[in-house]
Parts: sequence; C-alpha cells; structure tokens
Amino acid sequence: MRLGVVALFGLCGVGCSFLALLLGASLTTMAAVQVLILLSGVVTYFAPTDRMDARWFHVLPVLIAVETMLAMFVLAPHGGAVAVIVALNGPLVCFVMESKTEIRAHLILSSVLLCVPVVAGATDEESTIIVLTVIAVMWTTGLGVAHVWRYAEDQAAQLAQLARHDPLTGLANRRSLEDQMAYELTRHLRTGRPLSVLVLDLNGFKAVNDRIGHQAGDDLLRAAGQALAGIAREQDTVARQGGDEFCILLPEAGPREANRVVETVKAALALVDVHGGALQAAVGRATFPGDGVGAHDLLTCADARQRADKPSAFPVREAVA
Repeated sequence: MRLGVVALFGLCGVGCSFLALLLGASLTTMAAVQVLILLSGVVTYFAPTDRMDARWFHVLPVLIAVETMLAMFVLAPHGGAVAVIVALNGPLVCFVMESKTEIRAHLILSSVLLCVPVVAGATDEESTIIVLTVIAVMWTTGLGVAHVWRYAEDQAAQLAQLARHDPLTGLANRRSLEDQMAYELTRHLRTGRPLSVLVLDLNGFKAVNDRIGHQAGDDLLRAAGQALAGIAREQDTVARQGGDEFCILLPEAGPREANRVVETVKAALALVDVHGGALQAAVGRATFPGDGVGAHDLLTCADARQRADKPSAFPVREAVA
C-alpha cells in the first residue's frame, strides 16, 4: 500500500514534467510543483503509519487533490491531462477511511478542487470535459470500492464468528474455549486468584434423538444453550464442546462460588421443557489451582466429577403423536 501511494506521486510528477515540456509550461512554476510532489512522496514513504494518529491519513488524499489542481494551473489551458490522477482518490479514500461521512467529505473536496481551474477559466473545452469525466469516475470507482470493501469486511466477520462459535447454539466452540482458558489461566497465574470451570452433560440426551427425533434434539440443545447463557456473568465463557457437552469458564470464582453456580445451572436447565419432563444435567467442577494449574488438568478433573454426578437414566416421555 505504501509503495503504491508513492508510485502514485511519482506517476503524477513524471507525467506533469512530460506534459510541461510538451505544452511549454513555465519551468520555474513547474519546478515548484515538482518539489511539492517529491516531498509528498518522500514523507509518505518514511511516515511511521503504525504510530500515526488516524487523522494524518486524511492529509494524503488532500495533498493529491491540491497538487493536481496546482499542476492544472501550471499546464493551463490543458490541465485536464493531469486531472486523471485525482480519479484514484476515489478508491484510495474508500480503502483508508472508516466512516461514510469521511469518504463523502474527501470526494466532495477533491471534486471542488478539480473544478477550481475550470471556474477560474484555466482550462479549455476539452480539459473541462475531462475534468467532469474524472469526477464521475472518481465517485463511481470510490463508491464501488466502498461497497466491495464493506461486503468483504462483513464476510470476514461472519467467517470469524463461525470459526469461534458453535453454529447450532451460538455459544463459544471448543477452539474459542481453549483460547479463553489459556488467557484466563495466564492472568490468574499472575494474580493468584482462583478460577473455576464447569463441565456438564445433558442426562440421557441420546434418548431424545432416539425417541423423539433429531430435530427435537437440536431444539433441546439450543434451549439448553440459551438457559446457560442466561445465567452466565459478563466475564464468564459458555461453550458447547460437542454433542450434548457444555462447559462454563468462571474467572475469579473459587470452589464456593462455583458450587453455587452448579446449583444455578441445574435450576436453570430444569426450567427447560422436554415434552412434559424437566431437563437434567450432570455437572462437574474443577478449580484452579487446587485441582490443577493447566487447562487439560482442570477439564479432566471436572469431567471425572461430571461422570460421577451422572445418573443411570434420564426421564424423557414419549412424543405425543
């Protein structure tokens, strides 16, 4: 991107010099424009863009438009020959700017600066037509790039959502849970604060699929996910690990707080109707650092306690025809 912008300045400078020689423009005036263009390119190339405030990025399209306007005056009445450079401001500002207001403001400013030589009578009829065409092209390409760019960003956001969330329940998936656990464990190792993790499994879920259908099973998973998300704190992470197994990460929660959450989880799931029956779940709890200091140790401990909490049967009534 940086080299592309510098190339744009270089193209403008070389093109203006060539046209100045062809059209007999004042070399003194042309030299001043060339120095301005050269300085713009050098500053752009060496500018610390990673540390610059966002407002500095507004300077670049303004420079391009101002320098093109000056070059049009220098090459009068044939300035339309360099007006084409400003057409690139369309995709440039739509690529760099964040808001629609900023994009419109830059496109309007570029259009006004292009029209200044025309209004001042510094262009002939042919150059005037070129200027009007360039303005139309700038807006068309700019808005087109803006649309494509926003669509690409939306698609990327959707893909990121799918990559880190369970498509059925909308909860975090296993990958997202692992990343969050790694982050929280690092933080809790530093602070020495407790952290708990709950692993829960819906009792007799296979009976739901076998006796009342897979669609009912999916509906049950969604309802369970909503119930768990409803009782979670803002800092908690609720994830579906796969099948009917869920996990809740509880930062800053010791054994006592985690045990209270276990009871809350069971009470919330009991409100989920399973064709006239209450949904039940086996829940296991593990707490850092007493039950382990790594994610694998904590999940293994919680899973073992979850299996010990699991009854042998799950009351699911027959679906009513």
